[in-house]
Amino acid sequence: MSRGARPGREGLSETSGEDVPWGRPAVDGIPLPPFRDAAAHRSYVLSLQTFIALLDEGEPAPTTVALLAALAAEVPRDDAEVSALLSPLALGVSLSTFFPAPWTPKALAAALAVRGPFTPRGGGGSWAWGGDPDYRATIHRGGWSIERHERGSRTRATLAHDGDLVLLWMDMFRNRFPYPIAHMPSTLAESPAALAAAARATRGAHAANTAMPYLQNWRAERDRALTGGPEEHGPLR
Repeated sequence: MSRGARPGREGLSETSGEDVPWGRPAVDGIPLPPFRDAAAHRSYVLSLQTFIALLDEGEPAPTTVALLAALAAEVPRDDAEVSALLSPLALGVSLSTFFPAPWTPKALAAALAVRGPFTPRGGGGSWAWGGDPDYRATIHRGGWSIERHERGSRTRATLAHDGDLVLLWMDMFRNRFPYPIAHMPSTLAESPAALAAAARATRGAHAANTAMPYLQNWRAERDRALTGGPEEHGPLR
């Protein structure tokens, strides 16, 4: 059994540990793609932005603000410009954060289909995905039984909750290692040392905003939400 794995999931090998929020609840009110109109698409993206902001324990950081701003460009203004599907950015961020939309295996498989032939296929109580290794999932006692096949060897695992198959796919299809994390330095990119002075300047400029009322209001609302306090917010976050 791999370190950190719980009994039943060790057969998944590379994705059996505790860096997946197994069993976490979904939020049923979030619309899923394909979106029926601009309001549904807007609801998804605004909820995703809120969730990302909740994940940041700090000011929030300038990187969080930048990501929220990038997602803001995904919000449709009216039905004339609405897309029924998520953009690659919104889908990638949803996977990387385990965004708690009420995904079903069918809905997430449809969203992942744009990523190529190794994404989940099937339906109902049986799904297959991958290449080498490849996987098959079948419904089992309120959860899922998973068979992992790689070059003639087979291992089996179980997922305790119905929603854990969605979380497993999010983990498998997210980008765990975006540049520069876990990459060899690229000759096409400036080095951290070359960028450090500008980064310090940006961090200093951002720090000047942290005392602004709108960020104070957001931090207070965020902390109340995360600690189970009463839901309230100021006139301007």
